[in-house]
Amino acid sequence: MNKIKEFFRAYGGVIGKIIINHIAMSIFGLMVCFPTAKSPVLFWGASILAIGMYMFLLYMIMWELGAKESVEVEYGRMKRDNFKGLKISLVTNSLFILISILIFILSFFETSEASGLNSFMYVLVWIMELFVESMYLPIVASCSNFTLIFLLLIIPELVCCALSYWAGVSGKKCLFPDKKKK
Repeated sequence: MNKIKEFFRAYGGVIGKIIINHIAMSIFGLMVCFPTAKSPVLFWGASILAIGMYMFLLYMIMWELGAKESVEVEYGRMKRDNFKGLKISLVTNSLFILISILIFILSFFETSEASGLNSFMYVLVWIMELFVESMYLPIVASCSNFTLIFLLLIIPELVCCALSYWAGVSGKKCLFPDKKKK
């Protein structure tokens, strides 16, 4: 229990930043995807723009955290953990993972003769997930019968956080490399 408390104490600010950025990019995804929904090219283009901006924000947050911790790792004050970015991302996405699992479970009851309350809950959870993951709107719209899509949409964020933290700790810059001196 102490490890969990220490983890949240140390990384609560980063987790909060990621959640706030996720909510902001979901709102941004709604704002750019809904007006372009009539044109498939613009719809997908707006979604790719929103996803790209979100991944950029994640990269910057996690790379900065990794770069800060690389100093502590270098001088032996902290043990290097290459999976810390993944752990932070899993904690951040835990609510979205639970909602995705709930959608998947409720989808089995939706096809049978479900009660009105169950159908209502299914639609409510589906709409909640759609607004939370709205930057992926074209993907969700094209895979509407595949309820595991919500769980799969979390994978790019997990990969981005894990790789950008690792790059930060390792001192590598993926997006803004140092200029070569002549």
